[in-house]
Amino acid sequence: MSRFFPLLLLPFLLGAHQAAEAPLPDSKFPAEVIAANGKKIDVAKLAKNQRVVVVTLKATWCQVCQQQLIRIKKQLDRIEHCSVSFLVLSPGPADELRAIQKNTGFPYPFIPDNNLEIGTSMHLVLSEKKQELMPAIFILNPDRSVGWMQLGRNAVRYGDPQLLAEINCGNWI
Repeated sequence: MSRFFPLLLLPFLLGAHQAAEAPLPDSKFPAEVIAANGKKIDVAKLAKNQRVVVVTLKATWCQVCQQQLIRIKKQLDRIEHCSVSFLVLSPGPADELRAIQKNTGFPYPFIPDNNLEIGTSMHLVLSEKKQELMPAIFILNPDRSVGWMQLGRNAVRYGDPQLLAEINCGNWI
């Protein structure tokens, strides 16, 4: 094997979207949102009754982000007793989010972040011009403030073990 082989892995290991715990935003997630299917979601009520995990998609074209949803979906039966609910937040039109939901089979609501309003309030906008959010996973406190956040993901780091440890619900993978 070439002595330069490890250098080929460097972009994956040190990429701009490597998972890392992040400073928590000082704002709260909106009390109500409209899902891609048009239904209103009372996030305030949901957060008081369950642990709400928000998974952001960088954009609708982000395949790594969609893979994250598939990874989580495969583990849902292992965490169903943990009183956890998910929301998926992404820029992009509702019809594209509905297509992603269908393709991934992820059974939780997808929230279109029109004009990046939620992403801006949560300090997650990567690029306004490109309409991109920072890939992240975060857990809401009962008051909708962020209690834990993991920023970034890439093809070799999804943050699943860190999420499980934070949910404190047994083995994830």
